[in-house]
Amino acid sequence: MLNMTTVRLMQILVIVTLTFNLVSDVWAAESTLTIQPSTADTFVNSMYLSHKYPEEPHGYLWGIFAGNMYTEYDSFKGYGSSRIYIQFNISSIPKDAKILSANMCLYMYDPPKTRQEFEAHRVLSDWNEHKLTWITQPPYAQTPTSIAAIDPTLREGWVCWDITKDLQMWHSGAAKNFGTVIKIRHERNATDQVASFYPKEALQAQHLKPKITVRIDWYKPAPQQQTETPATPTKTPDSKPPTKEAPKQPSSPTYTPKITEQKTSDYTMFTLALVTIIIVGTILIARRKSIGDTKKDVNGKRRRHRPPI
Repeated sequence: MLNMTTVRLMQILVIVTLTFNLVSDVWAAESTLTIQPSTADTFVNSMYLSHKYPEEPHGYLWGIFAGNMYTEYDSFKGYGSSRIYIQFNISSIPKDAKILSANMCLYMYDPPKTRQEFEAHRVLSDWNEHKLTWITQPPYAQTPTSIAAIDPTLREGWVCWDITKDLQMWHSGAAKNFGTVIKIRHERNATDQVASFYPKEALQAQHLKPKITVRIDWYKPAPQQQTETPATPTKTPDSKPPTKEAPKQPSSPTYTPKITEQKTSDYTMFTLALVTIIIVGTILIARRKSIGDTKKDVNGKRRRHRPPI
């Protein structure tokens, strides 16, 4: 008869077996998802505060700028600081996914003349790229989400900010997605401290436009083998009346994610198999020990009751 320890170990074995069967029906996938391009991006500049003309929205331009600058045009000479506002559609991230990391990247085509630090802040209210000016800026979190240093030796290339915390809040619903503002760390009267980037309106190739690269961990159903069913022949009419094609809608940015999957199910299966082997081995050892103890008790009783010679 099995003792209580062995019974409990057998119960644990049943639980592990059921878990093993459940996990075998899904894939645990760590994936990289790229969201590109942005849905809205623009910049604002403080120099218009002292200009005779009011600032006009810049959402249609082919460049976006952040940093300090000195400008001379139309009899105007003055300093100003630029800030970039940018927003992405994150609906392509699975609802049940766990966000491991997220980097927002802009392609810089002209660096500042000296090494500068640029901050990324989470925006706290809505804005419109075709209406936004320095005066109508929305509020943003005072503590920067991340800081990127730009060195003038980098003539052009990707500049990225870690926005993992912000994206996690947007994805979970803890905060609304109003995008990000990028600004130079020290806004002051200075020249040649501005970085220039490509917006979504740029004429350059699609892969050079703003993007977010997200690393996620999520589960999805394992693909099942499908048996092909022979198609049932159907009779089609000899001729069909011509159909008019619906007019094509103007194209808009697409947000189809680029996903690279790294299946981790093999590791999960190995872990469960190892746990199962350990438990089974423990049960066998406990059972053998129990049988040995029983034999010792029987032999002892026999020796005690052996009749004298």
